[in-house]
Amino acid sequence: MYINPRDMSAEEKTKKRRQLNMQQMSYQSDLKKVHREQDELKDERRRLEQDRSRINVYITENDEKMKKSVEQETYFEEELRRIKKQLIELG
Repeated sequence: MYINPRDMSAEEKTKKRRQLNMQQMSYQSDLKKVHREQDELKDERRRLEQDRSRINVYITENDEKMKKSVEQETYFEEELRRIKKQLIELG
């Protein structure tokens, strides 16, 4: 409910002013807390993005190693088949 300040006594105005100042300080404190939380969340997000980038590099390196390993496997299997065939031909 709104009360016109003109209808208030000096004591009521002082009390209301004090009440509003307390509420203002409380909201300012809460706002600072929210800003700190946002900053922490931004920092965490930045760290997570860095981790993601690092993990993507590891995954790419792993994929390349796996590809080379599969190529080696294929090469050795073909060589084994070739040698077995030669052994069979030799009797």
